[in-house]
Amino acid sequence: MSLSSIIGAAGSALTASQTRIAVANLNVANADDLTYTRKTVTSAVSTTTQTLSDATILRVADSFLSKTVLKTAAAAGGDAVTDTYMQSYDAALGSTASGDDVSSLMTAFATSLSALSSSPDATTKAQLVSDASSLVQGIKSLSGEVQSLRTQANTQIETTVGTINQSLKSLASLNDQIATVSAQGGDATALEDQRDAALTTLSGLMGVSSFVTADNQLRVYTTGGDALLGTTAATLSYTASSTLGAGATYPGSIAGITLNGKDITASQTTGELGALVTLRDQTLPAQQDQLDALASTLIGQVNAVTNAGSAVPAPNSLTSAGTVSATDALSATGTLRVAVTDASGKAVGVQDLDLSSYATVGDLVTALNGVSGLSASIGSDGKLTIAATNSANGVALADDGAGISARFGFNNLLTGSGASDIGVSAKLTSDPSGLPTAALSTTTTLAVGGLALASGDSTIADKLSGLLTTSVSFAATGSQAAKTTSLASYASSFVSGAATMIAAAATQSTNSTAASDAATSRLQNLTAVNIDEELANLTQYQSQYEANAQLISIAKDLFDTLVSMVS
Repeated sequence: MSLSSIIGAAGSALTASQTRIAVANLNVANADDLTYTRKTVTSAVSTTTQTLSDATILRVADSFLSKTVLKTAAAAGGDAVTDTYMQSYDAALGSTASGDDVSSLMTAFATSLSALSSSPDATTKAQLVSDASSLVQGIKSLSGEVQSLRTQANTQIETTVGTINQSLKSLASLNDQIATVSAQGGDATALEDQRDAALTTLSGLMGVSSFVTADNQLRVYTTGGDALLGTTAATLSYTASSTLGAGATYPGSIAGITLNGKDITASQTTGELGALVTLRDQTLPAQQDQLDALASTLIGQVNAVTNAGSAVPAPNSLTSAGTVSATDALSATGTLRVAVTDASGKAVGVQDLDLSSYATVGDLVTALNGVSGLSASIGSDGKLTIAATNSANGVALADDGAGISARFGFNNLLTGSGASDIGVSAKLTSDPSGLPTAALSTTTTLAVGGLALASGDSTIADKLSGLLTTSVSFAATGSQAAKTTSLASYASSFVSGAATMIAAAATQSTNSTAASDAATSRLQNLTAVNIDEELANLTQYQSQYEANAQLISIAKDLFDTLVSMVS
């Protein structure tokens, strides 16, 4: 081997050692950076010149583990969001320990109903109205919290979409920087580390698939196959509604998340974005549906009983819960008994009306005005009022199944149609003594002077007492299958089902986070810097550097000697 070859080989090795020393120092300096991957140096030998070619810096990586990290990051990101929302929902549910959950409030209401049946007096009526108010307030508040969480999720969707767009722009910028540095023959590995970290962040926000092209350009797609990052970054768009109500749904009144104009909402099932969409459109609406089923059934069942009865003494007037028109079709059959009673419950006036004779509400009003001691009218507010003309008397109704009182809601205990608007009659809240507990006599012998309403009559109170334990039909809603069960049992299963769902969300988040951490650890074990190993490498590289430097020095001395011999 010639001296020039020796000097060339040693110089090349010297340069390679310098690069290795620099890279080892860089590894040590970034040992605490979890996004940094260990760098190595490779050199190729030229067979023609017998010298080392330029050193190449490479990243230690594993494509399989990297994809696993992205997949588990998406699952962990989504599950963490779900768990956070479920914890908030758990706080709103209340607890059996404090007695403020729906099931406990239903139990308290049932206890009051039982006490009313045993002794329908002023005290038990007041307690019943109080417990009914607590129950409906608990249902209504929980419904409000469900919609509040939906609104919060909806707002967070908009924020997350903005963050995703920023991540995509960052990835596009890193792609450009990597292309520029690579074209100039520079080291792009640090930029590749940043790109991998940004991709992992994006994966936690929404599920993605990705690959790197032959020219080292990252390409990213949604799980549905839509391009997020090509030669440029795509843009997602979403504008959140200010407040969501129970009737707000997607698709419908809630706008879709669009990608370059295409609605991709339905395909978002993973990552934070997917979890937020699922919470807003499925999980929380399912809870609302169950609350609505409970509330509407409770309202219907309770009011059906109270409207079949009357307070003792009977109230001076009865007013419809909703608005009516004189032209509304009546479409009723059977007999409606109307009685005007005095303070002791004796009939002052009694008349049985054949409902099949009246085609409209106006016809019924006319007939009611024909009852002695009674007046009926539809006010300017659209409410139908039936009143005793003597302020000392009262009015009571009874029918043989036509449900006239229930149709107009004259004796409603509860108001509203679902969980979001359920309430207790304002009239009964201000005066619980007006709670119907007795039933107007329907015997054919009832005449003026006869006892129409007995003060000790608990007919309606008895029916109310058994109401919450009587089986009724519920349609399938949320996680609840269609079933025939009692109101109390449905409330209990709702609470237990919600508790199970909340616990499952916490467990799932713990498990997916552990899986994500494990995948990240496995990748880091492969790619992270081992300081002891790098320090050992530094010692070796420095020795190699010194040996090659000494070789060059010896070759130079030999060359100088040869030159002096020639001259």
